[in-house]
Amino acid sequence: MNGMDDNEDETDLFDDDFDGLSETALQELEQHALLSTQQQIHIGANPAQPAVRQPQPLRSADFADDSFEIVGDEGVPTPAEEYDAYPLRREAAKATPREQFRQHRYGQAYDGVQKTHNTTANTIQDEVMLDIGEDRDAFRGGVDELLRERNNLTRELRNVKDAALMQKGEISIIRANFDKESKVFDRQIGSLKKTMEEEQARHTAVMNAMVQKNNNLTTQYNFLQQEHQQGLQETRTLKQRLKERPQSEGGPVTTPKHGVMSSLRDGFEDDDVMVVSPSKSNRRSKPPTPSERKRKADGTSPIKPLVLRPTAPSTLEKPAQEAPQMERVIQIVRKDKRAEKNLRFLQSILDYRAKGHKEPLLESLVQFSLPSSPKTFSTILLEGTAHLKQDHFCGDLSQIFIDLWSKSIKEQYYQPISLLVEVVNHLIDADMTAVDAGIVTTLTPLLQSTVAINAEKRVKHSPVNHSTFGKFRQTPQSVLNHEVKSTPCLELLLTMAYIISDDHDLLTLFWRLVNPEFVLMMLNAWQPIADITLILRLLATSTFTQTFGSICVNDQQAQIEQHIMNRICYLLWETPKVDEGLPPNTAIEIAQFRVEVMDLLVRVAISSSAHPHDDPTHHGSQLIASHPSAIARIVRSLYDEVAAMYDLTPSHALHAEIVNKGIQVLFRVLELHGSEVNLQEKLSVINGGVHKHRVVLTRLAFSEGFYIDRLITDDTVAMATSMLEESVTPDEADELIEAFPGFKGRGHAADDE
Repeated sequence: MNGMDDNEDETDLFDDDFDGLSETALQELEQHALLSTQQQIHIGANPAQPAVRQPQPLRSADFADDSFEIVGDEGVPTPAEEYDAYPLRREAAKATPREQFRQHRYGQAYDGVQKTHNTTANTIQDEVMLDIGEDRDAFRGGVDELLRERNNLTRELRNVKDAALMQKGEISIIRANFDKESKVFDRQIGSLKKTMEEEQARHTAVMNAMVQKNNNLTTQYNFLQQEHQQGLQETRTLKQRLKERPQSEGGPVTTPKHGVMSSLRDGFEDDDVMVVSPSKSNRRSKPPTPSERKRKADGTSPIKPLVLRPTAPSTLEKPAQEAPQMERVIQIVRKDKRAEKNLRFLQSILDYRAKGHKEPLLESLVQFSLPSSPKTFSTILLEGTAHLKQDHFCGDLSQIFIDLWSKSIKEQYYQPISLLVEVVNHLIDADMTAVDAGIVTTLTPLLQSTVAINAEKRVKHSPVNHSTFGKFRQTPQSVLNHEVKSTPCLELLLTMAYIISDDHDLLTLFWRLVNPEFVLMMLNAWQPIADITLILRLLATSTFTQTFGSICVNDQQAQIEQHIMNRICYLLWETPKVDEGLPPNTAIEIAQFRVEVMDLLVRVAISSSAHPHDDPTHHGSQLIASHPSAIARIVRSLYDEVAAMYDLTPSHALHAEIVNKGIQVLFRVLELHGSEVNLQEKLSVINGGVHKHRVVLTRLAFSEGFYIDRLITDDTVAMATSMLEESVTPDEADELIEAFPGFKGRGHAADDE
């Protein structure tokens, strides 16, 4: 009714799987077992069927049947009996009800071959399913293992997250504690700073009170000493007067007579006002009464005589002898002018205000103390002033500051160096006589060691240093010590050399103390241009009759002089460098610097000798003449300066000054030592030296002095002409004259205009 088969709900009660087995099923099963044991699968009925995975070999424990046994060493199972011994369970001719049902339903009869084929296929399928089951078990075991591993990883991840959260909490706690401790530390630092400021203010007030008290005590002591001297002088004067006073003669003690009382009582002298009456003047005095008796003078009285104050003598009575009058003696105290001068000088030094300091010197020194000593510099200064001598007051006071300076350098305490340098410089300027052998001996090495703090670092970054040879780079600011300034130290060194320049012994001692390595280091082009200029001026004071520069005690004097002259001549064309971050030197600064170099050469070659500077044995001119490259470098400098002079730059006047002084040096050296100098050999030291020599002398010799070369002096032109005539042949001289046909001499061009 519903379109379905009527036999669909029919139940097959007689379905028996064993009824459909063929007669050869057992044989095929045994053969298949043998093939399975040998791991070979033979499918003979259907060769086109796809290959099936070989089943795993069957183990003996899997079979409960005793029909198989292990035969031989190979362990190959073989059937125990032939298959003919097993009778068939059902005849093939008999058809079971199931087979009839199948024939009736599907219209196909079942024969033994087809059953055999189906049975073989089912067997192979069962084996494949068995393998799939085993693989499924293995896969399930792998999945279980992966799940266990995932659980382990999940558990480890949870543990790691818990540890991370714990660490974050610990970090938060540590950060909070750090912030709290930082705030506490900041409060403590603020409190300490406030305490230090209060302590410093209190200490400053105490120091001021001590200074004021010291001044008051000094003044009071001076006054008391003066009063004491006055008292002693008055005592001595009084004793002397008492000794010179004559002894009064002994006589009777009488009652002093009173003078006649004035009758007018008007304050005027009655003798001057009253006129004596003539009648009264002739009146005689009343005679004495006989009854009146007088006490004898020689009578002794039982009572001691009264001591009466002597009254002023009456105008009518004149004493026999006037009492000596006491004259007031004015004591003259001779003041110590030197002590007073030294005291005022000390007060001026203690009240001196250094550059960059608002408070006086004594208060400024309170801030400094050596790392090895708790005493402040102000305490050391006050203790040192108590032992100063009057004869050498300024020198001893300077020595106190020099000792503080030296100790600071040894302990690398550079903060007070600038202040101490300024104070010592101020003391020397105030009293130049204080510079003696002691000051020179202690101050000269100290100044060199102070300057070398930064100078050595600049040399290490120069291309002449062995570690940075040939590398041009500026000195970094990070390696320099900005608390130590080299220029004020060199200025103080130059000031001291100028002060003792008239004292040959002190100047010789000074240059014995100057290290030649220090001089060569300061002549390096990597030093500041101001420092090199100061060392050039300092070398100008070292031109003695037999030496130049530092005086050596061994036989290296000539070698040191050659090195110094070599560095000086190099500066004629080298450009001084600046430190990193500073602007480069201008053209005017460089030109002025080379003027200083040429001034030193003029001093060495000419000015240091006696007038008229024509001594052929002069040490300075011989030094330049014997130097292998000095003459050539002077010629090169003249060539460059003449070329720069024609450019008409703002430094035109400086270039002309260098040319005038350079020609003067070159002419004097060749004039005195021309016979000893091989000019061609000297000029060949530089490239094109002979050519540059001819060109520069020709330019100067034919200079008209009109506009460009108006600052070239006539003496320079005359000396250039003389040197040009000596260096060329007559034929070359004629050719030069022909090259300038219109030249009529210096100054004629201006006249023609």
